[in-house]
Amino acid sequence: WYDGHFDDRSPRIDTTRCPVYLLSGEYDSSCTPERTAATASRIKGARATVMPGIGHFPMSENPALFRTHLLPILDEIRR
Repeated sequence: WYDGHFDDRSPRIDTTRCPVYLLSGEYDSSCTPERTAATASRIKGARATVMPGIGHFPMSENPALFRTHLLPILDEIRR
């Protein structure tokens, strides 16, 4: 599934005001790492991370591994 409705809007996101962090599971079939990278490439300053060994539901598939990706982002946002 893909919704391209935001493709033309995503480059207008100001990541200095609203940071964008994209997390994609290595074997996520609905939000693939390739699509995540493509989205990140359209948003200046966006950061994309592929989480190895995880699919589309990282918080339930492997909560401990998901935390290793999520917590550093939350710490960065808090600063």
